[in-house]
Amino acid sequence: MFEFIGANQDTLKTDFITWAGDNSAHNVWDNTNEEVTHYSALITDKLNEALGADSKIAIYPSLGNHDTWPVNVQDFSTPNSNYPINHLKSVWSGPNWLSDDEVKVFGRYGYFSKPLPFNTKGKVISLNMQACND
Repeated sequence: MFEFIGANQDTLKTDFITWAGDNSAHNVWDNTNEEVTHYSALITDKLNEALGADSKIAIYPSLGNHDTWPVNVQDFSTPNSNYPINHLKSVWSGPNWLSDDEVKVFGRYGYFSKPLPFNTKGKVISLNMQACND
């Protein structure tokens, strides 16, 4: 899918991709923070590779409930304290991803807002629903 989008960016006229997470294996009894974070970072690398450095497609990533460990649990006791969030914020930083300011917000608790590339009044709001999971 990534290769198809990357090879056909001009004909598809894709402005953005929303990515809803849930990247890790769902053997939740056997995951680790490192593993679930690795899956998201790996998919990020594959997407960047397929789209290429010249891509104009904006990426709006979000964490799924299986992108943390233990599953459905995140530590919200202090900003910048969650393992997956703090490791993904640098991976999801870049021209088509999150800006420096958006990364700072994302690093706090895993949420951000970002303007749409084609509408100066519109924006995408990525909520971290783990805060409401319990």
